[in-house]
Amino acid sequence: MNSDAQIGSATSLLTPRNILAAVLVVLVVIFIFQNRSATTIQLFWVSVQSPLWLTLAVILLLGWIAGLLTTRRKKPAS
Repeated sequence: MNSDAQIGSATSLLTPRNILAAVLVVLVVIFIFQNRSATTIQLFWVSVQSPLWLTLAVILLLGWIAGLLTTRRKKPAS
């Protein structure tokens, strides 16, 4: 009876959402290991050197924030 409960709890962890999350984590780890070389970013007079994966992650985050700030919100129905 105890093994049936363990099997049930193990299969409840294998939802499509959890599988997708695990695949994305594996892809992110592969991406990081393949892009560990340092790159230099220059913006006006500031020069920053960081790993390529970190630079791309920061740019992605800034783009996501810009998208959030520029989306139109629906007006509440009155």
